[in-house]
Formats: sequence, structure tokens, C-alpha cells
Amino acid sequence: MRIGYMPDVHGGPYDQPVPTPRDAAEKMDAMIEEGLLAERSGFHSLHVPHRHGRTETYFPGPLQLLTILARETERVALGTFTLVSTLMHPLLVAEQAAVIDNLSRGRFFLSLGRGYHDTYWRHFGIPQERLLARHKEAVAIIQRALAGGRFTYDGDFWSVDDSLLTPQAHQEGGFPIWGAGDSLPAMVRAASYGEAWCCSPFPLQQEMWDETVGAYREMARSLGKEPFVVLMRDGFVADDFETAARTFGPHYVEDMTYYHRQGILDHHPDFESAANLTVEQMRAHAVMGSPQDCIEQLERYERDFGIDYVVMRMREPTGPSFEATRESIQRFGEEVCAYFNRRDPTPDHPAIPQGARW
Repeated sequence: MRIGYMPDVHGGPYDQPVPTPRDAAEKMDAMIEEGLLAERSGFHSLHVPHRHGRTETYFPGPLQLLTILARETERVALGTFTLVSTLMHPLLVAEQAAVIDNLSRGRFFLSLGRGYHDTYWRHFGIPQERLLARHKEAVAIIQRALAGGRFTYDGDFWSVDDSLLTPQAHQEGGFPIWGAGDSLPAMVRAASYGEAWCCSPFPLQQEMWDETVGAYREMARSLGKEPFVVLMRDGFVADDFETAARTFGPHYVEDMTYYHRQGILDHHPDFESAANLTVEQMRAHAVMGSPQDCIEQLERYERDFGIDYVVMRMREPTGPSFEATRESIQRFGEEVCAYFNRRDPTPDHPAIPQGARW
């Protein structure tokens, strides 16, 4: 197993005032530094989320920050988590992604999903009908562009007229594509077009997990693919759980409360009410505490849920501070990532970019 880090592009509470130029520049710099520190500390990859039109978001769209990180890093894998395929022309996505792959010398992967946040589609004036069909066309065009040569595509939503992706991706055959989505149909669909499936950072329920992820794995194997399950988790490392909970816990609970209001946690019987969202109640669903606590929690996910890869986020919109987060990144990398990097062999799976198989 390897562990990646998400330098979240949120830099303040939801619906904060529009950032001042100074605030925007300083927080952008801090987000870049998080990525560079994560690489130095031993994380295997960096993952950038996709957001638009929100005052707490400082890098709208993941490809901007990833282009910078491609130039400034040396060995980490770089990818989206997750690019909303229905917002941008897929050939433009392929072009920008190929640039990142070349700048990084083959360390890029593209995680794709249909999306769920209706404000993003309204932001760009995109109709919200038939979004799944729009997503499928986007995947088809990106795959065709990576195949090389000129091509034409006349779809219901996207068209390409005798066009060519140039430069091509640095990786032979193109960069890996990861699928995303938390519903059973989305997970099975991810197996059809992706080399991996990505999981959101929400509480897991063993019985539901076994059923849905089992369907993903079955579909992947039926297509001749080796399943690859990527789990995103929130967390923080400190001397002990109590210290981590004081520093990170309130921000984590506040963010999960936001998602609870969106109805995203309704599937879990332990969180039918927002009153259940306490640090102690959420402890089993985060990676939080001493380095040993974090290692044991990750090994539990590996044992009970069959996880192949983990993506960690250590800063929520409201905090902790960038300074406290940097301390956690460094310690987690040097004591937790290092443990798994020593324990496990070099990953050799099509989901891992060719330039980041270490």
C-alpha cells in the first residue's frame, strides 16, 4: 500500500467573503508548499480536488495547481481527485493533462467523475439533463485522444472535428484513468473505463462496502483488469489521539456536518442525526492520533476493506492552520508513510503512473 496527500484548495470557511489579492496569493503559496512538503516527507502522490465559484476555493479546477506541482516536484505521482468530466470540453482536459504528464515525466493520472455539485454546472451554464451521457462521451473522447492520431467525434454534447492531441502523453499508451463515484452503478462503470476506483472520505459500512465494492471487483476482473481500490480519509497525526482531536477534530466534524446537510451520510445508521457527528463517534472513520494509531487504523482498512491505496487530507476549509497542517504532513510522512514504504514492495499496477512506481 502507498499513501498520497491532498493539498485541499479550500482556504477558509464556506461562504466566506471574496479573498483579497494578498490573501489569495499567500494561501495559494501555502497550498503549493503543502504539496512540496508532502513529497519531501515521503508521500507517494498528490491529489487535487475540483471546485468552482466558491469563495473558499483558491485554485478553481485541479489542473492549474497540478501544472505547477509537475514543474516543482520530482518523484510523486500527480492526479485529480476528482475532475468533474461534465464541466469542460474533454479534448481540452486531455491537452492540459498531457502537458502535466510531460512536465512531470510520466507521473500523472486522471481521476474522472460525473460530479454531484449542481452549483458547478450552474456556474458554467451547463444543462443538468443527461449528465451521465455527457460523462460517458467525455471519457470516450479522452481515451480516443490518448490513442494518438487525428480523429473526429460527433456526440450529443461534445464534438471533435479532425483533431489531434499534441503533445501526446509522456507515458506510453497514455496516462492512467481512475474512475470515481459512490453509487453501485458508478462503481461498476468505473471498472469499465478506469484502472482504479476512488472512494469518498465518508463513513464506511462493512456490509454495504462488501456488496458494492465486490461488484466493482467482479466487473474489473471480468474485463481482465486487476481491481485497485483507493480510499480517501481525513486525519491528523500528533503525540496522541487527544491532541490530534483537539487540533483537527472540530474542523473535521464541521466539514462532515456540511455533508450531512447535503444528505450524503444518510446511508449510515450511526449518523442519522447531526448530533451523532462528534469527534469520538467519528474516530473510527478518520485516521487520527499518534503515528502508531494511524498505522493501526490504516492496517484495519487494509484488512477489513481490502484497500490498495489511501489518500489523506489533513486540512479542512476552516483549519487547522497551515502551520499546524505542515507539522502533521511532515510527521505523517516520516513516521506513517515511511512504515508502509518500507513494508511493501514497489507498486506495479496500471493505475500507478509509469514515472512514479517507487
